[in-house]
Amino acid sequence: MEITEAFILDSDGWDHGDVVAACRLILRTVEVGARRCQTDIPGGDDDWPPDVVSAAEVLRQVPFRTGRVERRSDYAQTGVIEVARDEVWSAFVTFAPWAYEATVWNQAHDDIVSLADEAQSAFMRLTPEQYEVLAAELGQASLIPYRQWRRIRRQRRKHQS
Repeated sequence: MEITEAFILDSDGWDHGDVVAACRLILRTVEVGARRCQTDIPGGDDDWPPDVVSAAEVLRQVPFRTGRVERRSDYAQTGVIEVARDEVWSAFVTFAPWAYEATVWNQAHDDIVSLADEAQSAFMRLTPEQYEVLAAELGQASLIPYRQWRRIRRQRRKHQS
């Protein structure tokens, strides 16, 4: 069994473009251990860049999609998708930072990445090697160990008051 540690991406003060780039890097970094993924596809493509609109369309058309599609809106869910290194995974990586909720699981069914609220919250479970790759790109200060996150968040709230 592979040893992993849980982290939160601290993107406080980042613009959405930087958050999107970081989340896509995280997804590409954990790709080797990814076995299943799922995301919702909210309506809102008026605000999305063209690559995100195209990725959403690919995800909406997944033939083995088990999720739901709302009849009165553009909202859809992919359901659980087996990860293959193909256009669906590529679309997932492109789209996930724009979703309300996107998750990637490993073979042991552990969530290894969980994004929420257009990646305003990003959780990841990393091997030491994956941590080194991401820390080199994003900076160690951006990867907060999960066990420390609540304390750091409380301190920030205290200072904002």
